[in-house]
Amino acid sequence: MFCTRRLMLVLSALLILAGGTSFVLAWLSLSGLFSLTRWYFDLAFALVTLLGVVWIGFAWSGRRTTISLIRQQLHQFEQADRIGMIMVDMDEDLTELVAEINQYLTNIEFRFEKERCEQRELLMQADVAETERHQVEAVIFSISEAVIVTNRYDELLMANQAAQDLYDFRLDLHNLSPIEQVVDDPDLLKMVKLVRQDKSRALVRLLQRTHPLSGQKLDLKVTASCLLDSHQRDIGVVMVVHDMTSENDLARLKDDFVSCVSHELKTPLSSIRGYAEMIAEGEADSPELCRKYCLIIQEQAERLNRLIDDVLNLSRLESGQVDLQLEPFDLGGVIRNVTAVLRPQAQAKSIELDVEVQSDDLTLLADCDMIYQVLLNIVGNALKYSPAQQKVTIRAWQDEDAQIAIEITDQGPGIPRESMDRIFEKFYRVPENNSIAGGTGLGLYLVREIIENLHQGRIDVRSQVGLGSTFTITLPLCRPSQLLGAR
Repeated sequence: MFCTRRLMLVLSALLILAGGTSFVLAWLSLSGLFSLTRWYFDLAFALVTLLGVVWIGFAWSGRRTTISLIRQQLHQFEQADRIGMIMVDMDEDLTELVAEINQYLTNIEFRFEKERCEQRELLMQADVAETERHQVEAVIFSISEAVIVTNRYDELLMANQAAQDLYDFRLDLHNLSPIEQVVDDPDLLKMVKLVRQDKSRALVRLLQRTHPLSGQKLDLKVTASCLLDSHQRDIGVVMVVHDMTSENDLARLKDDFVSCVSHELKTPLSSIRGYAEMIAEGEADSPELCRKYCLIIQEQAERLNRLIDDVLNLSRLESGQVDLQLEPFDLGGVIRNVTAVLRPQAQAKSIELDVEVQSDDLTLLADCDMIYQVLLNIVGNALKYSPAQQKVTIRAWQDEDAQIAIEITDQGPGIPRESMDRIFEKFYRVPENNSIAGGTGLGLYLVREIIENLHQGRIDVRSQVGLGSTFTITLPLCRPSQLLGAR
């Protein structure tokens, strides 16, 4: 069909050419014999021309229909967001062109499918990378030490909450900011440059820094590591900052404790040894003097025993090996025993010991020996730090919440405000009061552990410098049902 149409087009063109030629010749003043011929040529010219016009119109209409069909299918592809094949009548004249277009669309579809596969693979890799990033962030944010991560351009990439608190910045406001604009620490910034230059895996430095909010001097151990890719190119730095302030303070406190305990042990031992030698050498030539020396030895031995008890109690508390002996006992009797033991110490400084027990029946269900040690420690401190000829008051009563309150008040030097929150810490001693009396810094720590952790009570302190201190202990009152159960 396609070849036939071409042949007819060729014949029509030839006829039109012949008819046109005859028409021209006929009108070039040919007459007579050629008049009839002219008529035939005119008729043939008219028929051929009409046939040509009809055929051209038919061919043009077919092409318009085919082009419209192609345009419609392309529009459908656009609406469906896909690439397909253009389908036309195989007899149409545009079949070869459509075949070329379909081949081009097929190549495009193949390329698009390949790119879609690559895109899906990239999305999967991005999802895996994002998941790994969240896992790394979760690990970093769960670390108690400060962690800072920078990229290859020394920009802040990641930091946990500890790092943000230590260097006073917010990650959401400074993400991908230059590290020197975020962290105000020249020593740390110098470490970042050094570790990148050397591509070091572990560079450790001990640095000191002042906390931006509290103003506290901090001892920091910084470990910086350079991150390398598979081609050994640096892609960033990771810094882990460990705050060693508490550890160093504890080490210093332990050293002070050892020194203090050694001194505290030597003092009573020296007294015991000296007075014992005096008795052995016969320098106590009268019964009264001998008795006096023996009392001093006894007092120093009790002091030594209390020190050893404090150390042993500390060891038992921290190891969890304390065996509570809960039994009902009269608090008033324990208070009287404590004052009887400490009265010689009070008399030596002319300090009045005033005891006010509201009722004769203040029964506690607790470990009697531990409560005795608590009162002995607090009242002993009151006597030790009070000036001569002052007064120490011990009061006990039942409050409105059916609890027993014990209050020990002295007229000593008082406790400074900055030390109020630390007096119950292990090994801590108020610096301003060190010259007044010695000690290990364990007494009040043991008092709090015994009252609050072992007996679920409470201990509070009120103090003013130069006006003395008041320690208040609150313990649950023993109920009759508990009393019967204990028996």
